Amino acid sequence: MKQFTSESDLERVSCKHYRSRPYTVVVQQLAISLCTILILTQMAVGQNAHEDDVLIGPISIRLTESPVDDSSTFAAKDSQRKDFLKRWRKLAAIYSSSEDPLIQELKFIGRVHYQYGLVDGSVVGNDVNYETDEMRRFRLGLSAKFLKNWDLYAEAEMSDDQRPRGGELDIRFKHMYQFKMQLDMKNAFDLDGVDGFKLGIGSREINMSYEWVTSSKRIKTVERSAIANKIWAYNSEFANPTGIWFIAEREPVTWTLGAFSTTQHDWVAPFNDGELYYSNVHWDLQNGPDNEETDLRWTMFLQDVSAGDEVLAGGLDWATAVSIQRKRGPWEFHLEGIYGNNGDQLNANREGDFWGIVVMPSYWLIQDSLEAVFRYQYQGSREIEGIRLNSRYIRRAGARDGFPSLANGRGDEHHSCYLGLHKLIRSHHQKIMAGVEYDSLLQNGNQLFGSWSAMVAYRMYW
Repeated sequence: MKQFTSESDLERVSCKHYRSRPYTVVVQQLAISLCTILILTQMAVGQNAHEDDVLIGPISIRLTESPVDDSSTFAAKDSQRKDFLKRWRKLAAIYSSSEDPLIQELKFIGRVHYQYGLVDGSVVGNDVNYETDEMRRFRLGLSAKFLKNWDLYAEAEMSDDQRPRGGELDIRFKHMYQFKMQLDMKNAFDLDGVDGFKLGIGSREINMSYEWVTSSKRIKTVERSAIANKIWAYNSEFANPTGIWFIAEREPVTWTLGAFSTTQHDWVAPFNDGELYYSNVHWDLQNGPDNEETDLRWTMFLQDVSAGDEVLAGGLDWATAVSIQRKRGPWEFHLEGIYGNNGDQLNANREGDFWGIVVMPSYWLIQDSLEAVFRYQYQGSREIEGIRLNSRYIRRAGARDGFPSLANGRGDEHHSCYLGLHKLIRSHHQKIMAGVEYDSLLQNGNQLFGSWSAMVAYRMYW
C-alpha cells in the first residue's frame, strides 16, 4: 500500500494538467459505436458464409428492376457472397500444384487489426479519462507446403504503434511473430498406429488458455482476459519463443509436447539461456447433431532458468489451465480454471502463487453473422502485487497521463466483466467488434482502481 500512497501526490499534480472529457461524451461515443454495429448488421444480413461452405457459382448481376421471387433473390445473394470469399482467398494464393514434387502450395498471408479504446474511471481520488486508437496488429508473411510432407508458416509483425503511450506509429519490420516448420511424420513414414503425428521446429505460440488457443482472427472479445495474457509464454519483445515439439493424435485425444528456449531473438533464437517445457492435451469429447461439440483441454508449462537468464511469460515458474468448451446450436459456453507461480521477481511482493477463473457464454443472435458474448474473469494472488491488469487500455492510460500506480496496475485481486458484439461482414475474414468492460483492482481488500472501458475494432485477414 505504501507504494500507491506515495505516488498519489504525483498523480494529483498530473491530473491538474490533464483535460478530462465529460462522462456523457464517453457514453455518447459508445452509443454511436454500438449503433454503427447495428446499422452494419442490417446492411450486411445475408452477406456471410461459413468458411467451410463450398465456394461455387458466378457473380449474379441484377440487370433489371423487374420483380423476382424471394428464392431467386436469396440464391443471387448467396452466389455473390460465396464468389466474394472465393476471390478473397485467391488474392493470397501465389502458387498451387499438387503434382509439383518440390512446392505444392505457396500463399501470401496477413492480418490488419485496427481498434479504438477509451477508459473512464478513477484512481486515488482522481478521474481518469483516456481514449486512443491504434494499429493493433499488422502482420505479413508466407505459408507453404513443400516436399509433400512439410509445412512452413512465417508471419512478421510490421507495426510498432506507440500512440496509446503518447508516441508515434511506425510501420516497419518489428520481429518475426511466428516462424515454424512442421513435418507430417505419419505420412512421411507410414505410421499406422496413430491418427496423426507431426514434428515441429521454429518459433510458435504456446497456447495455454482457451482464449489463446483461439486465434486473434476468431476471438470473441476485442481483448483477451488479463489472466489469459498472464500465462501466455511471450518473450521480451511480446513475440513467441523458439523450440521443438511433437503433436500426436489418436482420436479423441491430441497431445502437444515441446521444449522451448527462453532466449530472445527477432528471428530464430538459440538455446543460450533457460528452457520452458510445454504440454497441451486436448480431448474431443463430443461431436453431434445441431452443431453440438464438447472439448476438454489441459495445458501446463514449467520454466527452468538460472539467475541472469532471459525468461518467458514475465518469469513465471510454472502455470497450468483446465478448460471445457460446450457448443450447441447458437449457444457456446467456455469455463476455465488457471493456477500458477510467479517465480523469482525483483520485487518479492510480485512472487508467490496466483489463480484465476474465466466464464464466457456466447450466443448467435443471427447465425454466423452477429454474435453476443459475455465474459467474467477473476484473478487473485498470494502476494499483494501478484496479478496485473491488461496493458490495454487501463495501464496505458496511467503511463501516458501520469498515474504511476495505474501504469503499474498490480494488486492481489481483480474482477472484470465484458459484454460485447461481433459482426461478421465476410465470415471472419472481415468483421467489426465492440464491447464494454468493467474492471476492479484490489489490494488487501481495498479497491485501488475501478473503471469502465469501451473498445471498437475492425479486423481483416487473408
